[in-house]
Amino acid sequence: SHLPHCRTGRLTLGKATGVRATTTRLLVPIVIVWLLGSNAACGSGDSGADVNAAPLVAPGRWAVLGSSTAAGVGAPDGQGWVALTAAQMSSSGDAVSNLARSGLLTSQALPVGTPLDPARAPPDPEVNIDRALGLTPKLVLLAFPTNDAVAGVPAAETVGHWQLIGQTAAQSGAATLVLSTQPRDGLDATQQATLDETDRLAAAAFGPCFVALRAALSNAQGGIETSQALLARRWDHI
Repeated sequence: SHLPHCRTGRLTLGKATGVRATTTRLLVPIVIVWLLGSNAACGSGDSGADVNAAPLVAPGRWAVLGSSTAAGVGAPDGQGWVALTAAQMSSSGDAVSNLARSGLLTSQALPVGTPLDPARAPPDPEVNIDRALGLTPKLVLLAFPTNDAVAGVPAAETVGHWQLIGQTAAQSGAATLVLSTQPRDGLDATQQATLDETDRLAAAAFGPCFVALRAALSNAQGGIETSQALLARRWDHI
């Protein structure tokens, strides 16, 4: 189901060094945009929701569910995009809880008890939506760039998992923001096609509550762009 519109604001961009560090730091302004005026209409499940009347997700607590990039892998300690977002939010008394873990699949973030194919990794109560909602967040961010595609999970199944997580969050009054897939070196044509389809389906399902990142961070081969090229790009279009 298509989710209603969200208000957004303006982006800023800081310095970064190294390809993976550059990629993770470029995610910070995309998330910080919510501080400037986004609301809980995202994930409410009500396509007729009044965006301007919906409660803001900041000030408040955010919870991040995801895998290695969100966990900060490849960035210096404390310099991952979630840590940097949390640091910027702390000055206004807001908080970010990071439940991301390297290697995580979307099935592991589902509510405990969700029926799954036996071949899928089951929900993990330490890092799933149940754990996140126990922290009473106003916003849940989903950041699962590539692991499902590498594991052979079909795009429709991945997006279905995101939708179930979003619906579960909405039942507790939390908004959901979905970050798209991201580039990854060494993927084959089938895996790249799965990422394309995942983003296409997620954009249709989540609308303005879906943030497209992969094209902006990719090189011509679909891998991770160099840090120099990334920093030379314009980012006001994201």
